[in-house]
Amino acid sequence: MKITKNIGVILLAIWLILRGLIALLGLSFSGLGLIMGILAIAAGVVLLVGGGKLGGKWAVIVLAVWLILTGLFALVDLSFSGSDILMGILAIAAGVLLLIQR
Repeated sequence: MKITKNIGVILLAIWLILRGLIALLGLSFSGLGLIMGILAIAAGVVLLVGGGKLGGKWAVIVLAVWLILTGLFALVDLSFSGSDILMGILAIAAGVLLLIQR
């Protein structure tokens, strides 16, 4: 469904813009982690359901998993040995797949 695809991409875009603004401007306020975590999970779930219009199926799946894990890490203070490595590998894989499957 086109609407679902667009919503997933819009949520992802909002999340990316906010992450950039937070880093560049040093933004911080109470509840920011909660908002960013929910937004990341929502974008990931909608992309998984709708497929997104970002590229091939595998690229969107890997990106969605990365977003959902990013959100979960923020919301429930989840971490484990090697979580940074896992997230880095997922991010690289999503980026490479997005470029290749265009």
